[in-house]
Amino acid sequence: DAIASYFDRHETDLKQYFTEAEWADLINFEGNANAIRILTQQQNGKSEGGLRLTYSTLAAIAKYPCESIAKDKTQLHRKKFGFFQAQKEAFRTIAEKTNMILEQDSPIIYKRHPFVWLVEAADDICYSIIDVEDSQRLGIIDHDKCRKLFLNLVESLDPSQIDKTKNTLKSISDKNDRIAYLRAKSINLLTQKSVEVYQNNFDQIVKGEFKTALLDVIKNETEQVTKRVLDEIQRFSIENIYNHRSVLEIENAGYNVMSELLSQFIPPILKDEKERKTFEKKALRLVPTQFLYEKGTKYQKVMGILDYVSGMTDNYATELYRRIKGIEIGMTI
Repeated sequence: DAIASYFDRHETDLKQYFTEAEWADLINFEGNANAIRILTQQQNGKSEGGLRLTYSTLAAIAKYPCESIAKDKTQLHRKKFGFFQAQKEAFRTIAEKTNMILEQDSPIIYKRHPFVWLVEAADDICYSIIDVEDSQRLGIIDHDKCRKLFLNLVESLDPSQIDKTKNTLKSISDKNDRIAYLRAKSINLLTQKSVEVYQNNFDQIVKGEFKTALLDVIKNETEQVTKRVLDEIQRFSIENIYNHRSVLEIENAGYNVMSELLSQFIPPILKDEKERKTFEKKALRLVPTQFLYEKGTKYQKVMGILDYVSGMTDNYATELYRRIKGIEIGMTI
């Protein structure tokens, strides 16, 4: 989002360099699409094929198999987008090799690969459960509140398990281990339910006619208390974890760091090499050569910079920011 906001805020200066579809990639910069790029992109001086994963593995992570100009928040498989213009042909190959169903050719939209539903369920289950466990360890949520949430979830998913679960808890004295046990129990039961839903709707899934995330089906098909507990967990996470002051401080700092780094690299890379000022040349010398596509289009050059910046760890990005801003000066090797 920080990368997308940079381009959105500099539309007047930058939009002229790109096609409509390329610009849509940049102002909607998307982690799902970036995953496909990271896994398939041949960097400067590197071997072909990226990480050389199987076509079915690549198809299985494409939760939103469409290009950026085809985004539609009312459609689950188009809520975001799954590949940049630079990977359009690579994605066509992935789709053709795995027999994905083409829904529309212009702009490109595919039906999801059947494996995506399982990957999405794993994703949703982890987001629902693990962040709550972490927040208990950090003291953001009270231990008893966390334990009660997980016990209610276990009971709603499989009432026959609750007595055994409570007895096991009595034998665990460490509070973090107790929550870890309940977390594992909750994930296991949600996984089993996801498999059931997947099997029951397999024909629709294979035909590309299924429309609802597996976890949402579980909410609607199980006891009402399951939906209530999962909704309560989600509501708690939004209010107390994702909007916790420490998280907000880091996110706001992230916007500033990303904006400054992009301001250093994007304007110079858009200029022809002969037109760059000395300070712009020096800025680009900080970028590893595998990310510099000097013979490519302006879009390809910018995507190389985004490969570099989006791949930074928080600590590396912060350290580089401090050095180029002059906050921290000194030789490092």
